Amino acid sequence: MATQLIAGGNAAVPNTTVIIRIKSGVAADVSAFRLNEQGKTRQDDDFVFYGQKQSQDRSLILLTEGETSAFSVNLSALPADVQKVAFTITPEGGQSVQALRSLSVGVEYNGQPQLAGEVDLAGRREAALILGELYRRNGEWKFRFVAQGFNGGLQPLAEHYGVTIDEAAEETPAPAPAPAPTPKPAPINLSKVTLTKEQPTINLTKSVNLSKSQGFGRIRVNLNWNRGSGGGFFNKLNAIDLDLGAYVRLKNGEKDLIQALGNRFGDFDRFPYVHLEGDDRTGSRSEGEWLNINGAHWDEIAEVVVFAFIYKGVPNWAKTDGVVTLQLPEQPPIETRLTEGGSRNMMCAIARLENTQGTLKVERLNDYFAGHEPMDKAYGWGFNWRAGSK
Repeated sequence: MATQLIAGGNAAVPNTTVIIRIKSGVAADVSAFRLNEQGKTRQDDDFVFYGQKQSQDRSLILLTEGETSAFSVNLSALPADVQKVAFTITPEGGQSVQALRSLSVGVEYNGQPQLAGEVDLAGRREAALILGELYRRNGEWKFRFVAQGFNGGLQPLAEHYGVTIDEAAEETPAPAPAPAPTPKPAPINLSKVTLTKEQPTINLTKSVNLSKSQGFGRIRVNLNWNRGSGGGFFNKLNAIDLDLGAYVRLKNGEKDLIQALGNRFGDFDRFPYVHLEGDDRTGSRSEGEWLNINGAHWDEIAEVVVFAFIYKGVPNWAKTDGVVTLQLPEQPPIETRLTEGGSRNMMCAIARLENTQGTLKVERLNDYFAGHEPMDKAYGWGFNWRAGSK
């Protein structure tokens, strides 16, 4: 059973990989900051959040997001000048933290919860909270439960930790020539698009920073989900295995299906211009599953429908806390959550990427089906189906 900490309380943690798990009851934005002795970030990748989900050395990774979020921190791999890692939460839609259903932060290692802190949300009107921090003390690591409010959203919180935020809307006169300044980190863009029932679509145009031959560049689609809060044999037996896939149709009528079943992993450089990066059967890949769409061939593609199915485990999409994120060069991340499926449906049609006069229209679908064949009939794909395995 995890040791309960009060605000300000701390405890030692081993110099190994630990999981920081944040439970908020509703989806919220979580962030982590690797900090130097002055309490500031040293470089761009010290700030890990929905738009940058891991540091370059992978010592800090945002594993899952949603009602339950988690970070992986390899303490032994952190740079020597990182003295602290702070973990924060910001409710979506500019709400105060009391809008969260509940809030707790915990530390796990050796496959089990070890430390935990519960935040009393009554009367909390701050826009963000600093939940806890891992910090060095006399050559060892400790975790402190902070629960400190911050009167500002994610941008002022990030700036508090020394992050330079991109504010493209602001225009300033060109400065007079001056000696070359000390290089500063490139500004970080906090923009994010969340597709919902109320706002299910977005249209994207090609970035002016990409050449005509690059088109939309490499379009990356990530599926990630909550793998549970503890380790052990029992949890492994009850783990849900989600699989990511895609239906592809070209303008000339050619079509294909990409999925791990039947080893149909596709091809990035040739038809169908979509490739599935392996298959996470065990849930051990912290970053989930990835599809790559070759946006340089977008002019040839009519549509791509991204879907997921529960290959193993009891159908319960809400408990998977699944989130699908589209990442395009020079574009904000686009996400949608898989939380509405009933307890009997194994399949989810997540999103449609449609070529609309050269633009890229992303439409949230979130339609749930009992299997491949019912989904095929609903969308008119016209494949012949038979039982398969992987």
